[in-house]
Amino acid sequence: MFKPMHVMWKDYIRLLLKSTEKNQFLLGVDLHGAIILVVESKLTYYVGIGGIMIRETGKAFGIVTEENKFRAVLKKGSVFVFPVDCWKVTLHRDNLNSRKIGL
Repeated sequence: MFKPMHVMWKDYIRLLLKSTEKNQFLLGVDLHGAIILVVESKLTYYVGIGGIMIRETGKAFGIVTEENKFRAVLKKGSVFVFPVDCWKVTLHRDNLNSRKIGL
């Protein structure tokens, strides 16, 4: 159900890559629709959770897994990876606090 959202996100990212300095936009990029993976967390049961990010709050990412289950993963204490074209982008816990979240 959320795969079309991911396709739209890939188009959005490609447009940003063409028009922006790559190292300057990644913290502010909208991740709704991105496929993200938890690669490190203080709460070990979060490690390995991955899927399409469909919700972001100030404290957590909401991810729909391949099994079509919704999982909320706390940002604090976690490290996330998401692919952008041929790169793997890592979001460290310290940088997530500075993201602007729309309400």
